[in-house]
Amino acid sequence: MSQQVSDWKSALSSVSGVYLIIDLASGKLYVGSATGEGGIWKRWNDYSFTVHGGNKQLYLLLREKGIEYSSNFQYSILEIADTHKTKDEILSRESYWKDVLGSKN
Repeated sequence: MSQQVSDWKSALSSVSGVYLIIDLASGKLYVGSATGEGGIWKRWNDYSFTVHGGNKQLYLLLREKGIEYSSNFQYSILEIADTHKTKDEILSRESYWKDVLGSKN
């Protein structure tokens, strides 16, 4: 994100979807989704600026372990959403992936 690679920025800004954050230190999984203007790029950019992206669990974890702990987070895309998909459809796919991966536990 800090390098602002134009190819990545262009590609990820034009799609919505479902993504996975893996805490490599603990093995815990966080499934999230990106919708709206700016797509996945904007959502991941939120994480790069705040470190927790507004996620309450990540905020509490980083408050306990320190901001530098975020270097254990690995980001992956689980599913790219068709540009015609609604926010509700994307949220439904997010729930699907949470169930499949057991990340709610």
